[in-house]
Amino acid sequence: MTIIFGLLSAFSYGLADFVGALAAKKVRALAVTAISFSFGLLIALLLSQLLGASYSEATIQAGIFAGISSAIAISCLYAALALGPISIVSPLTAVISAMIPVLVDVASGQALSGFASLAVVLVLIAVVLVGFVPGEKVRLPSVPALVYSLGAGLGFAGIFVFLDATAEDSGLAPLVIMRTVGLALLIAGLTFLALKNRSALIEKAAFEPKTLLLILVAGAGDVLGNVAFLVATREGALAIAAVLTSLYPVGTILLAWAFLKERIAASQTVGIILAMSACGILALAK
Repeated sequence: MTIIFGLLSAFSYGLADFVGALAAKKVRALAVTAISFSFGLLIALLLSQLLGASYSEATIQAGIFAGISSAIAISCLYAALALGPISIVSPLTAVISAMIPVLVDVASGQALSGFASLAVVLVLIAVVLVGFVPGEKVRLPSVPALVYSLGAGLGFAGIFVFLDATAEDSGLAPLVIMRTVGLALLIAGLTFLALKNRSALIEKAAFEPKTLLLILVAGAGDVLGNVAFLVATREGALAIAAVLTSLYPVGTILLAWAFLKERIAASQTVGIILAMSACGILALAK
């Protein structure tokens, strides 16, 4: 179950990142995040009615920290992806977001089998390869893009760690709290920018049909990725769930290749094959 839901989480995040990046090229990243979070919160509330939610003090606390992390993660990620190139900044974010939960899991005494440990290492190598694009004509990320990528990686790592700390019987309560807190912070940030720059809270361009559709798909993909990760981490080790989820750049890069004509280098192809092999090893480890 951890493998299946970890990969589902990666797919959902990959789709959300791709469409969110396209929307962030037309509208401020913070505005894209606020609208997508609003839609994601609605989905989380509906799912919590179907799957259940228990709001204990510990769950609320963890949800608040996860919400702060999510606001940082998504805002920085969309800004980084908008600056691009997607094929580099997305894997960079993924490596950072995967390594920290692995270190936390190991430090807490989580024991991994030999095959599982090998698979974790292979996935991390695969993500690095996916983000490595050799050649003189390759456009490297700017300093702001790198800073945003670092912020996004740290934010996602925080989401993973705090969601993993929630009780199994809390249902989707941590996700609802996380979304609520994240949305409140994003609205506060948008309000500050609007007052400072004397501009509209959210640009009209955000509500153009094509752009709005991209934002809503991003919101749905992100929250469903959260749900899948929550299931994955409750069924198995945080390290395994986190590294599988970190494979989301594979989907993002394939979508960028298909729709934006961004080329996939030989090293990235090797990374994708290595990632698939690592998933097979994890399956055997079970």
